[in-house]
Amino acid sequence: MLKLLKNFTKKDWLIVAISLLLIIFQVWLDLKLPDYMSEITKLVQTEGSQMSDVLKQGGYMLACAFGSLIAAIVVGYLTSLLSASFTLHVRKKLFENVENFGMQEIKKFSTSSLITRTTNDITNVQMLISMGLQLLIKSPITAVWAVIKILNKNWQWSALTGIAVLVLMSCVSLLVALVLPRFKKVQKMIDNINELTRENLTGIRVVRAFNAEGYQEDKFEVGNTELTNTQMFNQRAMSAMSPVIYLVMNTLTLSIYFVGSRLIDSASMMDKLPLFADMVVFSSYAMQVIMSFLMLAMIFITVWTSLVHGETAIGRTIASSGPHSGRGFSIQPTRSSPNIANAFIAFSPSGIFSV
Repeated sequence: MLKLLKNFTKKDWLIVAISLLLIIFQVWLDLKLPDYMSEITKLVQTEGSQMSDVLKQGGYMLACAFGSLIAAIVVGYLTSLLSASFTLHVRKKLFENVENFGMQEIKKFSTSSLITRTTNDITNVQMLISMGLQLLIKSPITAVWAVIKILNKNWQWSALTGIAVLVLMSCVSLLVALVLPRFKKVQKMIDNINELTRENLTGIRVVRAFNAEGYQEDKFEVGNTELTNTQMFNQRAMSAMSPVIYLVMNTLTLSIYFVGSRLIDSASMMDKLPLFADMVVFSSYAMQVIMSFLMLAMIFITVWTSLVHGETAIGRTIASSGPHSGRGFSIQPTRSSPNIANAFIAFSPSGIFSV
């Protein structure tokens, strides 16, 4: 996948840099909200506070929320442009390289795999860039920034958050170990389905002539069942991730408020209000950390699928390009054949067999 990054143009890298700055700005605005929430909490519970002060802090919160919304919209637009431009160059380069394939490459890559790589694989990479780039950048930044802001708070709350993060990391690691090997198998299964479908379409007259409809249906059923079972396992494993995250998130919230209530109960009257405000702020920051992992889990399947497709499929196809000379043959027009009308390509259910 990293090899494909060399297809980024200077304009694409500029878009990435602008998007990164906007995402950092968006994270900063999101993490300012708990601070204003803490100020409002203190003002509400402090005697003699003016309503104008509360409204002022609320206005700051609205401004931060609106600024974060605008930044998210701009980043979404920029990543859409980036994904379209990137896949345009990759698809063009892939097509040009396939056009220059010699016999060595034709034997190495089947027609069905090339169809998959020029359509499904590139589409998955485009989805990763357009939908996942913002979350992939924003989630780690949010998690690290939120952890830094809560380090100077009560150590009991920090310990609870650390335990929750360790539980989530363990679940994600287990999920990776279960589904990643099967994601790699899906690539070959999709190629097989395309090959079987192509055989039925291009060789339909041969199939009917030999009364082989049942044989072809059985072959397709085997490949389709294998792909379906693998994808069902992957989807079930991914669907189990969301309940685990919500369970950890809700348990962490209850634990923070439970520990906070004990701390407030044992504190002096002067310290009760600051502790309550810190508890509200810490709870918000802890949710930011958990939500960061939640966003990563939501795009997990897209990321790994795109990585597998980009690394094992598109990258190898582009790397295998080369001219025909010295490795195969080419059809040269002559006076007797000014065009390629006399060049016949015959198809069989297994692919190209003569030129």
